[in-house]
Amino acid sequence: MYKSRVRRLEERVDALEKKPTPRPVVEIKISGMSVGENIKAKRHAASMTQEELAIAVGIGRSMMAQIERGSKVPNIILGRDIAKVLQCDLNDLVRE
Repeated sequence: MYKSRVRRLEERVDALEKKPTPRPVVEIKISGMSVGENIKAKRHAASMTQEELAIAVGIGRSMMAQIERGSKVPNIILGRDIAKVLQCDLNDLVRE
């Protein structure tokens, strides 16, 4: 009984390894300003440097630069913290 279970399991693993896995194509298009551009605009309006904003929300300046460039997207908690420091609503940061 044990050997038959092992054999069936091995057959399943072999079948899964041979089966090609389709890779979904995800494309996100946003017109207008990105989250990073909105953060940068609000930061400039508040007369803050990247360093000051980064320290206020507890991240490094390089991470803040990546967020503003759009190579990183802040999670909802970090977005909330950034909005608090910039004295705006979170929706203002994600708005197009």
